[in-house]
Amino acid sequence: LSTAMRPAGYMSMLRAVSFSSSSRQRRRLAHSVAPLPFEADSLQRLVSARSFRRQRAYQAKLVDKLNLILHDSEFQHRPLDEVVTSTASDPQLAECFNHASEIWNLELYWSRLTPGGIAPPSELLRWIERDFESYDRLVEQITAHARGIWGSGWTWLILDRRSLRLRVCNTFAGASSHPLALGLKPLLALDMWEHAYWYRYRGDREAYVRAYLDLVNWQAVSSELIATANKVDEHAKLKYVIRIAMDDMQSLQMSTVQHGTVDLNELPSLARLQLMDERRDDLSSTLVGAIREVSSELEALPSVRKTSTAALHSIAQELRGVKSR
Repeated sequence: LSTAMRPAGYMSMLRAVSFSSSSRQRRRLAHSVAPLPFEADSLQRLVSARSFRRQRAYQAKLVDKLNLILHDSEFQHRPLDEVVTSTASDPQLAECFNHASEIWNLELYWSRLTPGGIAPPSELLRWIERDFESYDRLVEQITAHARGIWGSGWTWLILDRRSLRLRVCNTFAGASSHPLALGLKPLLALDMWEHAYWYRYRGDREAYVRAYLDLVNWQAVSSELIATANKVDEHAKLKYVIRIAMDDMQSLQMSTVQHGTVDLNELPSLARLQLMDERRDDLSSTLVGAIREVSSELEALPSVRKTSTAALHSIAQELRGVKSR
């Protein structure tokens, strides 16, 4: 940051070490404010340079206070996300959680921005269209959630690792919950505290949210989404593929799978879907568990057609044949 951009508390952004009074050894502070790859006046549509400096100074004070709270504690040198998950829902650690979670949220908030924004790549748009129908509908959901916060809080775009679905949700000021503590993967975090939008937008939360989304680096969101999806366990991936196949069977006559085409007038075959390798008998039990879970989910939906039920019975029959060989 240039000299003109240095806010109060700026030294907390620069300090990387502290000294133990007993050992005199150099030790890293638990946390610091990460620098941003743009200038204070680069996001004028969203936030003025003055407000930007004010918000960054506030973040620096939070970091200073958190380091004091963590000093000589079991969390002192843990990553910030671990501090958040370890202290959530524990009233005795509320002060630590409040500071750690707010700092983590702010880091994600700022890191997703880039001057001018970067449009969603095609791969991300496929996920968005599957879970929200369109990018415009996603924006509408985010805006509706942000407007619906009573008081202050955060609006999130998250990936549910269990279902591999994108969702929008809120967390509220004073609550001890956080997406990280619930095993969810935050992809976007919109700051809905008044200091984030009041000076530029007054009470117009929708204008603020749309301005933020226009400046998001959606390529970074896409990269993190794909990286997270690739790390989930095989059981979750199988459920995802089976669920997608069921969705396709309700709306399509033909489905392209990898480099081949499956005629959905015929009941599906795991081998044809390239989900079953006859040399891998150990896959059958994993698939059985995944299919049972998806079957239960589908049966709970009143709109599920008989095609889906028949498809699951066909797959189950194939699995029984594999297990008996």
